[in-house]
Amino acid sequence: MRIAHVVTSDLSVRFLLLNQLVGLKRASFDVAAVCAPGPWAEELRDSEVPVYTVPMRREISPWLDLHALRALITLFRRERFAVIHTHTPKAGVLGPVAARLAGVPFVVHTVHGFLFHDRMPPLHRVTFMAVETLTARLVDHLLFQSREDMTVATRFRLTSPTKIHYQGNGINLRYYDPMLGSVRERTAVRLEWAFPGDSFVVGMVGRLVREKGYQEFFAAAELLVDRYPHVRFVVVGPEEPEQGDALDLDRDVPGAVRPHLRRLGMRLDMPRVYAAIDLLVLPSHREGLPRVLLEASAMTLPVVASNIRGCREAVLDGQTGLLVPPRDHRALAQAIAQLIEDPARARAMGAAGRAHVQASFDEALVVDRLIKFYREVLFTAEKGMQHDPARA
Repeated sequence: MRIAHVVTSDLSVRFLLLNQLVGLKRASFDVAAVCAPGPWAEELRDSEVPVYTVPMRREISPWLDLHALRALITLFRRERFAVIHTHTPKAGVLGPVAARLAGVPFVVHTVHGFLFHDRMPPLHRVTFMAVETLTARLVDHLLFQSREDMTVATRFRLTSPTKIHYQGNGINLRYYDPMLGSVRERTAVRLEWAFPGDSFVVGMVGRLVREKGYQEFFAAAELLVDRYPHVRFVVVGPEEPEQGDALDLDRDVPGAVRPHLRRLGMRLDMPRVYAAIDLLVLPSHREGLPRVLLEASAMTLPVVASNIRGCREAVLDGQTGLLVPPRDHRALAQAIAQLIEDPARARAMGAAGRAHVQASFDEALVVDRLIKFYREVLFTAEKGMQHDPARA
């Protein structure tokens, strides 16, 4: 029973799916990844998981999307996959359509976070809800990373409740382990950033797009720099200039904040980065179940995040961090100030965050749920198909 996981970006395979796919491979599943060409796809060819590339783009492009659809149909027919398992919105539409046209027996989609939310303009909300509904109708089963998204899917009747399954999200707790670092290394990283030793460092991690809340982050930082001369800021994440809401750091960072800010770009040593900061913020407008909050909490950092779906599961408000209204830079600045002024509370939140992630967001639990789903749901269905007299 060959299984292909389809996602638009090679970056997503490398940083979101690879550990799950390796876990499935080691549990004797025949799995592969399908994504757009890119540098990470080439690197992944040396991994345990086969990688097939098909030209796909995140943004809507009718001609290129049609080309990608044809390429997916050809690939699915040639490789004779029994299961197509899609991720992310674009792959969640093209993948299931291609799978149905190619005659793939089972189609599964993981919801990493709905495109629509309550604060959208009504027309945008209806449009994005229609896309999510189309995906739900095309697939046999929907897996959810967020329990709140499951509730939303049921409330809006996007699909039958029998199709809905909880998978969750998780991280590698052995990799994000605060005990692996040292005070000396923390000091060395801060010296690389040219920060004074007594700095209070606030970090933000995410793709450089406005949807992540960077403008609110910079506006909050502008309110804080005069009040707290020792506060410093770091931004970590890849640029995405092709996106309509791409961030331009040269233009979007206020002049008063620039001397206090370090732009780190894409990093592959995130435990080292987390160990050198004091607080992580994520004032995002929309999320699924954000891994950066789980990573930071696992590294015993307090967190401040938007009070939206996904973040509400990752953060226990008042216990592991603070939740603030989305798009409210003043509330964000106030929450950051609370933790700057109360280091004992910040440390207690960080310790509670590690315990919260250990209990609920261990990546091993996610892989176990996926293995159980494949064995108990898909394999059982496959056996039923094989013994169905109508199919004989």
